[in-house]
Amino acid sequence: MPFRSITILLILLVVISTAGAAQTERPLEIGTQFTVLHVEPLREGAGSVGARASYDLPLKKLTMAPEIEFNYFPQNPSGNFGETQLLAGVRTGIKVGQFGFFLKTRPGLVHFGGDDFKERNHGSSTNFAVDVGGVFEYYISSRVVLRLDWGDTMIHFPDPITVASIPPVKAAGWYHNFQGGGGVSFRF
Repeated sequence: MPFRSITILLILLVVISTAGAAQTERPLEIGTQFTVLHVEPLREGAGSVGARASYDLPLKKLTMAPEIEFNYFPQNPSGNFGETQLLAGVRTGIKVGQFGFFLKTRPGLVHFGGDDFKERNHGSSTNFAVDVGGVFEYYISSRVVLRLDWGDTMIHFPDPITVASIPPVKAAGWYHNFQGGGGVSFRF
């Protein structure tokens, strides 16, 4: 689905969910997390630190939450990694007592800026990505939430990628990449 269609769909979901939505006691969540992303074509598995913000919009028994997430994968001494990631989308699901079960869809961008990537591929690259997956939340209290995420972060490489493995060149196109992590959020 093209980026424009995804953006229109997300805006439509937010507008529909706000119509008749009752406000929760503390709808704003701001948190931090540790995330691992395995970038399949580069054969890299990088860990990151990041931040996330979301806003719960209850709709009958469902909860929809527009959210935005930023992750930074530090470059190691050999020049690997060095990615940054920005995702914005919607998490939709149900809350049952102290637990929340959600599905997420978040388009965004991944920037490859590590020295090794730039050297092999004639500079850095910012690529379109879509993260789809699941979220589990445990509400420790009315203000503190533990969150586990897992999913498939599909990254589009518009040009062939030169890598340090055999075969040395990966074709342009979409690649599926596992991403999972956990964190803590505070509700306001």
